[in-house]
Amino acid sequence: MRRTDIDVLRILLCGAIILVHALAIFASEPHYHLKSSVPSPVASLLFDVLRAAAISSWFILAGWSAVASLRTRNPGRFAKERVLRLLVPLIFGVVIFGSMIKYIELYDGRDMGFHGLREAEWLQGIMQIDRPVGYFDFFPRNLKRLPLMTWSHLWFLAYLFLISMLLLPLLQRLARRVPDVSVPPAFAVYLPLIPMIAVLVTLNGYWPYFPNLVMDWSNFVYFALCAVIGAGIAAWPGFETRLRTQAPWFLMLLVIGFIGVAVFGESSWGRFFIGFVAWGGAGAGLGFLARLNPAPTSLADYLSEATLPVYIIHHAPLLLICWYLLPVAIPLWLKIVVIWLAATVVSLAIYHWLIRPWPWMRWLMGMTPRKARVSVSAASEAVPDTM
Repeated sequence: MRRTDIDVLRILLCGAIILVHALAIFASEPHYHLKSSVPSPVASLLFDVLRAAAISSWFILAGWSAVASLRTRNPGRFAKERVLRLLVPLIFGVVIFGSMIKYIELYDGRDMGFHGLREAEWLQGIMQIDRPVGYFDFFPRNLKRLPLMTWSHLWFLAYLFLISMLLLPLLQRLARRVPDVSVPPAFAVYLPLIPMIAVLVTLNGYWPYFPNLVMDWSNFVYFALCAVIGAGIAAWPGFETRLRTQAPWFLMLLVIGFIGVAVFGESSWGRFFIGFVAWGGAGAGLGFLARLNPAPTSLADYLSEATLPVYIIHHAPLLLICWYLLPVAIPLWLKIVVIWLAATVVSLAIYHWLIRPWPWMRWLMGMTPRKARVSVSAASEAVPDTM
């Protein structure tokens, strides 16, 4: 049965990721497509903490959803759906939205790729054009040269596909087990914190933030661990029952992690407290929303279906809005809020009018065919989203 609390958490995480990208513009983290000339310490801290909580939670949810999906699917069908839901939108997103993002990145004098971050050549020199380079001078010619392409935020789809395939035997085994409803003692729900911290500290994970896979194996291992934890929660409902009772303490864990990251920054101790942020944020999100137990609604159903396409869309309009807003003399906090909300609204509008009604656009965005209108109660019985 579809769980509205999980849908709502997925929606909130999508909004959090858009905010993370708005903060990244003003954070001290250098690996980003467009940067403010003056980084903000507050934006940097919020970027690090919110990213740790949101991305970790999303991989935990992905592991949970994969086990729920495999309870009603065989491995072959699951793998096929992974290709359609993750690889198809990855390719489409790199071609369309990745090209826009790369153009903005190069125009700002930055060049990120498998080589790392470096100062970009002038676009006129790159494209061998003796005049200002417009977007359609750049696209689609950039598709012939790998250095002129980027997967940007779509790294999540690539990582999730690889992790899903590598973990498929484990996920299938957990899905075949009878769900364990026994409720563990309170301390047990904090045990996942130990391997999370161990991976982050021993493999120097989390920093630097540059998910290009080639130089990011420590984070790939960490995200795979998060997916395993989520899969374990799906196989052990009793664990989630106990987690629900500990939700306030998970919030405290998140606050302790926030303070630790603020004090220690990018260091081994900072990575130690990133583990607190990640597991505290995930536990608080799962626990409080399970306590709230929101009823199924048409709005929740609509927004839940929109999360994947909005995630794919949002980065290009966010950067474009930022490009025009950066020179404007308004407070930094207001810039961040305007970029965040405007990018969200634009992305939802594109989804609603240009993607949701059209079968071929739904397919390119990893969505299932649009079904006849059904009641909210019937929709709640659908198979869980597997993203």
